[in-house]
Amino acid sequence: SAFPSAQAGPMGSPQRLLIKGGKVVNDDVSVVADVYVEDGVVQQVGPNINPEPSTGLVVLDATNKLVIPGGIDTHTHMEFPFMGSRSKDDFYTGTKAAIAGGTTMIIDFAIPQKGCSLIEAFDTWKSWADPKVCCDYSLHVAVTWWSNKQEMESLVQNKGVNSFKMFMAYKDVYMVNDEELYEAFSCCKEIGAIAQVHAENGELIAQKMLAMGITGPEGHELCRPEEVEAEATQRAVTIANALNCPLYVVHVMSKSSAKVISNARREGKSCNSFMLGQCHWGKGHGKPNTALVSYFSWVL
Repeated sequence: SAFPSAQAGPMGSPQRLLIKGGKVVNDDVSVVADVYVEDGVVQQVGPNINPEPSTGLVVLDATNKLVIPGGIDTHTHMEFPFMGSRSKDDFYTGTKAAIAGGTTMIIDFAIPQKGCSLIEAFDTWKSWADPKVCCDYSLHVAVTWWSNKQEMESLVQNKGVNSFKMFMAYKDVYMVNDEELYEAFSCCKEIGAIAQVHAENGELIAQKMLAMGITGPEGHELCRPEEVEAEATQRAVTIANALNCPLYVVHVMSKSSAKVISNARREGKSCNSFMLGQCHWGKGHGKPNTALVSYFSWVL
């Protein structure tokens, strides 16, 4: 479930907004219309809306402009403590930037250390977010180790969580093995939650770089050839399919992995993906690979 940001106006009065004459863009059609919003919720869309009373009503002229629903960023890491570092953006600066770019909701990740409580991690992330967020937000929860399904069930039933992420990378930090992956997928299927995976082969990553004596940041790319992601994606798809568990593969980065997902879909397996275009390194560092993004759009 989403945790809404504050919407109250001065002295607790409702906030009322009328957007006039813009082209409203929906998934099925674009049409010139007015949009009436009250307390952050769209109440009416149509021609010539004139809500009463007019006092306290803010009117925006959107003539010759597009009126687009706010975006939902389903994968963020605000204030994330990771291997001795921390995400640059906290829940205030990150969501402030989101709103500036038209994103009106984020879904972040509560990620417990191995052996720690999933519920406590959820409560910790929520305590960081609640005082700071500028937009609506929700939380996925990571399963970084396996003991039993009770906490996952409690999070779904009592906290509104409906998705859990499993890492197949970051050995000895967050990575789960195939047995733990099977148990987590099985629980997701049973309680009706969405299973997500960060698909990489943590064993290969760790062993390859350590054997080469590479421990600096340059090793991050060197130890992640396409086949490593593709292998992990295929393994996750196979385990999920054995349980008939819907699977969501996050930040797909390679053609090989995209093909695995595309093939699984054609075979009737419940597999979806969140895609990121792989970046060029060295000269032109950080520029998106537009050809790869186009390929993803075509194959997925």
